[in-house]
Amino acid sequence: MKKAREIAFLGIITALSVVILFLGRLLEILDISAVIIAALLLLIAYEELKLKSLMVYFATAIISSVLFFGLVPIEYIVIAIYPVLKPLIEKAPKVLTYFIKAIYILLASAGMVAIMYFFIGDMAKEPLMIALYVLLFILVIVLFDVLLKKFKLYYRFKLRHMLRLDKFFK
Repeated sequence: MKKAREIAFLGIITALSVVILFLGRLLEILDISAVIIAALLLLIAYEELKLKSLMVYFATAIISSVLFFGLVPIEYIVIAIYPVLKPLIEKAPKVLTYFIKAIYILLASAGMVAIMYFFIGDMAKEPLMIALYVLLFILVIVLFDVLLKKFKLYYRFKLRHMLRLDKFFK
């Protein structure tokens, strides 16, 4: 019975993530916001089922890539892995944690800028715009890290009880 509940929960989280990414794809303006919301759903899955939440990550990435082409599935692949990596990174010593986070921020920002470079028109290929994109994505990922920390606490102490997930997984 417990395995069936876990599979159902992972399926619901995956379906919600795909729908949110689809809405982000429809409203091209909110694509990064949709990716971040889907990543928060992945954080919920991680909090409940730890590394089994990787199934949600891969299923959402594959389904969204097949259903709709564009920036959103690629952005999800780059950004949404962080809620699963963050607890593993934070088990390292403090200095090493900051170093690994800085490497992730730089690599993810470079990846997002490369995506913008290839998918967006000529204006994105200007050197000044590339530098601006790098700075903006660094800011977005740093704020995303802070959001994950705050949302994790909110989920553990309030939202989990409100959604009755504490009773669902007993």
